Order: sequence, then C-alpha cells, then structure tokens
Amino acid sequence: MRNVLIILAFALATVACQSAKDEYSVKGSIAGVETGKIYLQKVVDGQPQSVDTADLVGGKFSFKGKMEIPDIRILRLNDNEYFAQFFLDNSNITITANKDSLRNTKITGSPTHDVFKIYIAEMEKLNKEVMALQEKYQNAMSTNNTEAAAKAKIDYQAMIDNNKVYTKNFVKEHANSVVSPYITLFQLANQLDGSELDSIASKFAPELSKSEYVVKLKEIIEEQKKTAIGAMAPDFTMNDPEGKPIQLSSLKGKIVLVDFWASWCGPCRQENPNVVKVYQQFHSKGFEILGVSLDRTKDDWLKAIKDDNLTWLHVSDLQYWQSAAARLYGVNAIPQSFLLDKDGKIIAKGLRGDQLAKKLAEVLP
Repeated sequence: MRNVLIILAFALATVACQSAKDEYSVKGSIAGVETGKIYLQKVVDGQPQSVDTADLVGGKFSFKGKMEIPDIRILRLNDNEYFAQFFLDNSNITITANKDSLRNTKITGSPTHDVFKIYIAEMEKLNKEVMALQEKYQNAMSTNNTEAAAKAKIDYQAMIDNNKVYTKNFVKEHANSVVSPYITLFQLANQLDGSELDSIASKFAPELSKSEYVVKLKEIIEEQKKTAIGAMAPDFTMNDPEGKPIQLSSLKGKIVLVDFWASWCGPCRQENPNVVKVYQQFHSKGFEILGVSLDRTKDDWLKAIKDDNLTWLHVSDLQYWQSAAARLYGVNAIPQSFLLDKDGKIIAKGLRGDQLAKKLAEVLP
C-alpha cells in the first residue's frame, strides 16, 4: 500500500496520445511564474538526479532529446517544487501547470503515460474503498464492536486481494508497455513468490529487456529463489537486545518463524496480537519465533517488544532497510515471515493470523 500511495502522490492526468517517433519534444507552461529553472530528473538509488535543465521564460519551457526506452521522469521548478511525474517517451508532450495548483498539472501526448493513467484511475477508486473499510474497522474497534470489526477486516482483506488481482491482470494485458514492469516492480514484487513473478516477467516484450525495471525484477527473482518454499533458509547471525549473538541455524529441531517487523510498521503492530496468540498456543509443542526488527533505534525496538508482549527471541542490527538479514532474504516490505521446518527448510511464507495457526496445527499436531 505504501508504494501505491507513492505513485498516487505524483499521478497526473493525461488525455491524448500520438504515434511513436525517434525523439521527444516536451513543451510546458506554468501560469503565474515568469522566470526560473526547470529540472528534468530521474530517480537514481531513491534520489532524484537532474538529467537536463531548461530556462523558464515568459512562463514557458521546453526539452528535447531521445529515449531508448520510455522511463519515469520528474519535473522540478527551481529548488524544491516538484510538479510532475510522467513516463517520457519519444513523442510530442505538452505540460500545463499553474503555480497555485501544481499537483493538478496536465500532461498530454505520451502514449506510455496514457497507459499509466488507466492504471492510476482504477487504483484511485479501489483505494478509496480500501480506506473506507479501514476507517470502518478502526471505528468498530474503538467502540469494542468486535463483530463489525471482524466483518470490516474480512472485507478489507478481500479488497486488498482485489487490488492485487487487478494489478496482475493489468500488467499481463499491457506486457508490451514499460508501464507493466514498472508496476510489477513497485506493486507486485513484494507480494508474489519468485515463480509467479518470473511467469509475469517472462511475458514482457523483448525490447523491454534493457529497462531498469526489468533488470531489477530479474535480480529480485534470482534473490527470491534463495528463499523459495522448499529451499534451505539462508543462515545468519545477529545480536539480541543484550548484545548476545543468535544464529538462526542454532534453532534447528524446532519449527521456526523468522518474522521481519519494526516498531514503526503499523501493519506489523496490528498483526502482533495474532502472533502472540499463536506463540502461546504452539510454543510448548516446539514452535519458536525469531523476530528480526528493521528498527533504527534500540529504545523504539525494546519499547515495542514490551508494549506488544512479544516474549520470543529478538534480533536486530538497527540498520532499517539495510538490515543484513532483510537483504539476505530479499525483504523489501514488512510484515514478512518465513516458516521453517525442523531441518531449517522453508515450508511457508507470509502467513498471518488464522493461516499461521492452521499451518502450525498441520506440522505440530
């Protein structure tokens, strides 16, 4: 959901498309601003970097160039006013903005961005329904209406699943557009296992093979093979809150849940009561949990452990998304978990609530 909101934050309307050509021409105007600098940027390692600069003269600016493969670009006015994110392809693109409503900037003329617009429009509708169900759940919980809360939670999960289904169908139907690997990377890569992700990526048009999104997806697919169901769990050693090292392989002989979470992760904290319940039910039968925190400060980590009554084993290197264990397991969204059998083999991934309890009942009768 976080990635969806990031996309929506920059999403802009598009209304026209033109036939492909050998170079791009971007012509823009910003009402209410006569002079300044316009920076054409791309995101590199999570940070925007300028690839071209134009002078704003009489409220107008322009860029020309050539794209080997269409890609996301961002426009920035002067030092810090971002006002457009769009797919730049070799076409005639017009950008119309107003200084008083930069988020309503209109972009026309990019066939690739038109494809993106279709996806964004549908996701906006679906996300409104998701947020309404989330609010309904929170209201029910605040009034101790457990029946209404349970129903809202089921409906919420069904809508999340519906979003995933729509996204998967969309990328399959638009496999010739670079929009599909972009959406797959930022919306599906952290939700699908390696085999399904590989199946989707294999259908992308051959001319997209050099796209950075396709290249990154292939790297993720290879990484996910290391933590596929049936693979031996990669071993690691990390310190507990007292500074004592705990090695994952030392827990062989037990059914182990490697649980990636953090104190700042709302969905993780919401799931913790379910995990506590399961731990209390199955711990005496040979079930253990190794919680791997992606926290940045020890105080926040320890407070969350205490507040949520998490009485199992905990480790962290306090490196946030650079956590060595998270990188080893290809974790780029949390909560995420891996269930290991007594030999250290991965037998399930991403189980929550009743699903986890059901699986444990199978392996620990």
